[in-house]
Amino acid sequence: MCQATGIRVGDSIKLVFRALDDSEPPYTVKIISPEGKVVVERVLRELPTGKPQSAPPLSFTAPAEGDYTVEIWQLYGKSRGQATLRVAAAETG
Repeated sequence: MCQATGIRVGDSIKLVFRALDDSEPPYTVKIISPEGKVVVERVLRELPTGKPQSAPPLSFTAPAEGDYTVEIWQLYGKSRGQATLRVAAAETG
C-alpha cells in the first residue's frame, strides 16, 4: 500500500502491507532496484500493517532513480503480492 508522493533518490522509504485474506506469517519481502539488484531481502515474522501493535514499517533508502519492484510472498503458503515503486531523481539546486 503506497500513500506517498514525490519519493526521491536518497529518501528514507517506509513500507507497510495489507493482506486481503488471513494468511499466516512468515513472509519474505524482496525489493529489486531498477538495475536488477536486490536492495532488501528479509523474512518478516509479522506483517507491518501500520496499525497499533503491528511490526514496524519496512524501511530502506533508494540508491537510484527508476522503478523498484516490491515482492512479498508467504513463506509456507500460496499468498503473493507485487508492486512497483517509482523513485524520482534527487533535487539539485
